[in-house]
Amino acid sequence: MATLNILMRILHILSAITLLGGILAWRFGVMPALAILGEETQRTADDAVASTWRPAVLFSVVGLLISGIYNYIRWRSGGLPPEYHAVIGVKFLLALHVLAVSILVIRPANAKRARQLTGVAISGVVIVILSAVLNWLRTQ
Repeated sequence: MATLNILMRILHILSAITLLGGILAWRFGVMPALAILGEETQRTADDAVASTWRPAVLFSVVGLLISGIYNYIRWRSGGLPPEYHAVIGVKFLLALHVLAVSILVIRPANAKRARQLTGVAISGVVIVILSAVLNWLRTQ
């Protein structure tokens, strides 16, 4: 059981790093670099990034869903304070936003991509902060 717990934790962390790191790099690295190109070339290059990034997003989303549900079931059985449940509820809602919009972002010819990536980046950073809070609450 300990091995499965460790593997699920690793899957969760690696999936989160891949998804959030890729989103941050795309929004704040790739998109500004593409801004120097002409509008048509910029759209073509951005769609190429989305196409290349699609498998990583899908694997990360599946990894986060599997490991997140597993970790939640594992931790909810312990005597956790009410604050934990409030914070995990907010984290779940933000995670649903990140997962859903991450899938929308990789669609071709997405005119709202920059705004969606910005929103997902903000939600992702808040999720990381809430994860630290949850870890602290779990040890109290």
